[in-house]
Amino acid sequence: MKVTYILLCALALANLRAPAGETSDPGLDARKKILRERFLDHFNIGVQAPTEWIKETREKNGCQWDCSVAYLSGGFGEKQYWLNYGNTPQKLVASAKDAGVVPWFTFYALAASVPARYKPGPAQATPVNARVPETMKGYFELFKTLMEGAGKEAPWPVMVQIEPDEWCHLLLSANPRMDPEKVDVKVGSCGMEELKDLPDNLYGYAAALRRLRDTYAPNNVLLGCNPSGWDAQGSMSGQKMGELFKKVCVGYDFAVFETADRNKGMMGKQPPYGEDINVTGNLTNHLKWIEEFHNASGFYVFVWQVAAGNTYFATCNNTPGHFCDNLVQMILEDYPSNPNIGRYVKAGCIGWMLHGGQGGDTMVYDGLKDGITNPDPIPGNKGVKSEYADDDGGFMRIMGGNYYKQPYKILGPPAPAAAKKETPKPAVVMAAPVLPKLDEAALAAYDAKLRAKLGESIKAGHKVNAFIRVFGAKDTPKQYPVLATDEKNVQVGVQGNKMPVKWDGLSLSDRAMIAKALAERDEGDAAAQVLAGVYLAADGQTEKAEEFFGKAAAKAGDDVAAARKALGMK
Repeated sequence: MKVTYILLCALALANLRAPAGETSDPGLDARKKILRERFLDHFNIGVQAPTEWIKETREKNGCQWDCSVAYLSGGFGEKQYWLNYGNTPQKLVASAKDAGVVPWFTFYALAASVPARYKPGPAQATPVNARVPETMKGYFELFKTLMEGAGKEAPWPVMVQIEPDEWCHLLLSANPRMDPEKVDVKVGSCGMEELKDLPDNLYGYAAALRRLRDTYAPNNVLLGCNPSGWDAQGSMSGQKMGELFKKVCVGYDFAVFETADRNKGMMGKQPPYGEDINVTGNLTNHLKWIEEFHNASGFYVFVWQVAAGNTYFATCNNTPGHFCDNLVQMILEDYPSNPNIGRYVKAGCIGWMLHGGQGGDTMVYDGLKDGITNPDPIPGNKGVKSEYADDDGGFMRIMGGNYYKQPYKILGPPAPAAAKKETPKPAVVMAAPVLPKLDEAALAAYDAKLRAKLGESIKAGHKVNAFIRVFGAKDTPKQYPVLATDEKNVQVGVQGNKMPVKWDGLSLSDRAMIAKALAERDEGDAAAQVLAGVYLAADGQTEKAEEFFGKAAAKAGDDVAAARKALGMK
């Protein structure tokens, strides 16, 4: 009898920890395929922006955005803004699908529900609402509505990040703190028939959301949990959060970390910002936290609520809607020579999602509808004049267009099914590919050829217009007429004036654009095609380089072979 009693007690305790019946996962293979093919091919970027802007920047700037980012806020008993004005979850997914992007939804309803109504703040309101059965029943029914609508658009992928901050607000409310089993959240006792066997704790809460997903949208909705790092060096270190969420969020597909909840300028901070990241203090600590969490949990991590401001365009002057930050500059300025995306990928981070965390934050589109603005720059801002009405001055569309010319590869496309002998299971994220390059002697030789070809074209009276940086590496490429060249300088036309630019001050990308302009002007000039291929390959644009090598092969096969050898290409 004593043995039987002990066994029954052990089974009861086990049921509190891991809800029964949650082992099957009907959509696991389909979701793994989505994660592998759409999110592990390259480092992902998502933006909070209207469908029209996403389409426009794809067509005009070449921005192949991965996700459109949106909040689904308003709790049980309060206004559901995402269900007003004829919207339904299915329509929201269909709109993103029409734009060719994956919808990223942040489901944020617990703190705003009745009776607490977000007061005095989410840290206090969330645990209060979690203890009310009626509230939790209404809350789970809201989530069910989202899953039903998203499931109707299967197989189109949908990313759903659940309750940023609130997981750890609940954990901090427990006694003892950070114990998932001691979190008081009404799940099985909330009155929803589908959840009645689940425990009233954080294990049950995580399982309930997963069960609703598995029932109504198992094949296309990927669930994301949200660990917090407010005590990043202590009880909320990356390793401790990773170990905890691995136990709690069984069957989830990804995790989400943050930087802050608003632009640095909105916090009253003035540029320059250096490597400041609010939640962990700096960039190095941010990477360390993500790597520790990824290694401990097995979840790939996205960074969310990334501020869209910059210190490049004068339009960002720390006024409402035009606040400064430098996060996107940290990873996109001077890409692909900028190493920071690679550092994030190595840590286990596979994408950044831009989202204004507060009303009045900087948007990537013209959210204020104030058109092109170029005020006097504030101290610490470079003061570049914008040509776009976007509230960030057009920084993201310009940097995004540059990034998607050569997005940072993580695993790349999967091997063809016929070639697979077994399903790969990568333990770590692959490093960036090794790109073709020229040694100093070869580069000098090709520079001489490019200058000669350029001079020859100008002397013949041909117009040569190229997208280059005339004001150094931090400048944004713009199209300028190239007027003359010698061994030391290139002269370009800037606002009707001749401006000398030192040849050795031109980046490989600048030289590639000059060579490309020459080649496109005269497709019958095999030497120009070879030069374009050389510089594009050296700049990392290998696919484009192959096009030009292909055009030159018939007339200048030996020159193409010599160029490929100099670049280290097969």
